[in-house]
Amino acid sequence: MMGLNSKKTFNKICIRMPNWLGDFVMALPLLRSIKENHPQAQLTLIAKPQFKELIELFPVADEFLALPSGAFSCFRELYSMGRAEKPDCHVLFTNSVRGDLEAWFMGADKRLGMAYPGRFRPLLTDVCRLDSLKDKLNGIHQTNLLENFLKSFGLINSVNSTPFKLVGTKRVPNRIGIVAGSSNNPQKCWAVDKWCALISKLSRQIPNSEFILFGTASDCQISEAVASGCGVPVLDVTGKTNIRELGQKLATCHLVIGNDTGGMHLANAVGASVAVLFGPTNLLVTGPFFAGSKLLLQPEGCPREGGSSIQLLDSNEVGTRLIDFLMGEFISEGKKNVD
Repeated sequence: MMGLNSKKTFNKICIRMPNWLGDFVMALPLLRSIKENHPQAQLTLIAKPQFKELIELFPVADEFLALPSGAFSCFRELYSMGRAEKPDCHVLFTNSVRGDLEAWFMGADKRLGMAYPGRFRPLLTDVCRLDSLKDKLNGIHQTNLLENFLKSFGLINSVNSTPFKLVGTKRVPNRIGIVAGSSNNPQKCWAVDKWCALISKLSRQIPNSEFILFGTASDCQISEAVASGCGVPVLDVTGKTNIRELGQKLATCHLVIGNDTGGMHLANAVGASVAVLFGPTNLLVTGPFFAGSKLLLQPEGCPREGGSSIQLLDSNEVGTRLIDFLMGEFISEGKKNVD
């Protein structure tokens, strides 16, 4: 690996963003750091079209390039863009051959990425190899891994984990968001009856509580089942918001509860308190990264690296933990007000 000169001035930096919402959100602190460290550079994000609306909420880039769906049209557009205004540096947060081809067609002098053990990326000019971390990767958060990658090339100095404050949004006391689905992995979904039991318990324990169900169009079925089965009034906006509106609505919630999904990372990024239910996935690697109030719940006996069924989480126990969590927040907020 060849490191870049940390004092090098870039005029144009392109970042190939991840394809999943959660991974995209976990990369936002890194974009903020790149922008702070290279204020003179034009920062262009390259990502799937649906993220264009989302990135308008966060002041971390100057330009957004939506990837065309077809590979041929994508490569042709990137080739034309690169020839018209070739970037100095092309950073890849993806680990795919397609992403590497995109960067090659765009033609930046420096094309940077990470290589996991056993993987090679010959189309890149500079690669941060992770072979020395082979036995530690299950314990390093995804954002910290990318942080070390960017530091190795002098692109950033540090990462600020402070949540983003969205202009025009206001937290609503006792508004509780629920993310009951999981678009990319059904095994991460808690059962409908458990969600219903939890919401019912919280409605009894928290006076004047207001519940809102969030999710993508693919989560509509589970959200409808929860809304109709929990026995308390629930506003279901699943599939009825675009990704920008989702971020804005999550920012109004005092607490958001959900499976290990992109929506939970977004809630954490906009400053809501979050309670995330884990089972099969690794909270050390994909837990919510931003600072703020968070409660991470796993079944009893489940290693922090995951591997257990999420259905082993008991709804009554989860409810009790949540009440204690909210009470702790209330006491902490009271002390701040006194001070």
